[in-house]
Amino acid sequence: MTVLPSPSPPLLETENLARVFGAGTNQVAALKGLTFEIQQGDSVAIIGKSGSGKSTLMHLLALLDEPSSGVVAMRGQVVSDLKPKEIAKVRNTTFGFVFQQFYLNPQETVLENVTLPLKIAKVPKAERNRRGTEVLEQLDMGSKIKAKATNLSGGQQQRVSIGRALINSPEILFADEPTGNLDSETSAVVEDLLFGLNAEGQTLIVVTHDEDLAAKCNRQIRIQDGLIIEDKVANR
Repeated sequence: MTVLPSPSPPLLETENLARVFGAGTNQVAALKGLTFEIQQGDSVAIIGKSGSGKSTLMHLLALLDEPSSGVVAMRGQVVSDLKPKEIAKVRNTTFGFVFQQFYLNPQETVLENVTLPLKIAKVPKAERNRRGTEVLEQLDMGSKIKAKATNLSGGQQQRVSIGRALINSPEILFADEPTGNLDSETSAVVEDLLFGLNAEGQTLIVVTHDEDLAAKCNRQIRIQDGLIIEDKVANR
């Protein structure tokens, strides 16, 4: 008799994930028990209006906040109840973050901004610079390595923030309204970059209210009043 191997657990999953803010009569249930899975290599859009709970969900998935109940797991292992130091390590080695606000140090060089996660991880300077240069060249920013972040355009700053997110070769790239502060032409360039990375195998989770951006993902999870009202997989 042939025994088939059991399927590998999903890269990321939740079970009855809930988040409540406030106490007593002031309680607000931002998320109301969400259960779903994300596979390696997926591109997932979490869509919803302001106040729907989409940003709260991203913060829980990325271990930037703790659930009130339920769990977040990676490859079958619960990670949402790890100790703070363990959570910080997972975030710094497993996740990359691209935000609407670029969060760059304006007085530091492009290379210094990109290599910040490696500095936090106490990687030697020579290795930081080697890896940072490699990532920036991949993003067509090699000529700006010594430039100060304050002298860059919005699109260039977003590329730097993407480079910083990629520097640790993360398994999951979280992008929170990544084109929200960019004009349409620059947005298209950044979107092409993100989905190009996804086509190469990078797992991408995008939080957005932009329907056009969401439509480029192979899956759309729509949130309303803290609940999933639609979970649609594209026919591709």
